Amino acid sequence: MRRLYVKHQDAKNKGATVIYDDYNNPCYLMVGKWGIRHDALSVYSTDGELLAEIKQVAVGLFPKFDIFFNGQKIGSISKTFGLIHEFMYVSKLKWFITGNLRTGLHHVYSGRKQIMKLICGNTYNELTITSEATEPVCICIAAILDRWSKRNGKSGVQNRSAIPGWRLQNGETSFNNIHKHKKDKNKLIE
Repeated sequence: MRRLYVKHQDAKNKGATVIYDDYNNPCYLMVGKWGIRHDALSVYSTDGELLAEIKQVAVGLFPKFDIFFNGQKIGSISKTFGLIHEFMYVSKLKWFITGNLRTGLHHVYSGRKQIMKLICGNTYNELTITSEATEPVCICIAAILDRWSKRNGKSGVQNRSAIPGWRLQNGETSFNNIHKHKKDKNKLIE
């Protein structure tokens, strides 16, 4: 289980978003946009390999998104009607999402097993994911939930600059400390 940090997606944050781990290592790159039909967000490995994608297939009050992993459609998710607590279902994967769009706290389960915990912060979102194999898909789902969340400033996510890790001068980055992916990275469920 590891934590990943994703910068909040808003109108100011256009282009690529780097996803970092606890040690400030870049792990993934998220590129894309949404808002109209056929828009997509894509998650790439740091070496440029497309891992997962989420495509908007319907707009309106209850938008729908298709989720792809290694080029194959693995599920769909859509916004449901809920006053305070939300309950969503990722079809085909049989994942349940529970949470609160006001507080930005969400949990993703497969049966009784927790897949991900998401805390939507004002600047960064914190994802705690139980399996490295599911990280790209979880990042896509987290981006959707981040978009739908209504922030109140009480999330408790620390500012990423306070996270321990490498501190380099002049905005330089180092790719020498990136975690190696396991050989079974093309399998979604272990």
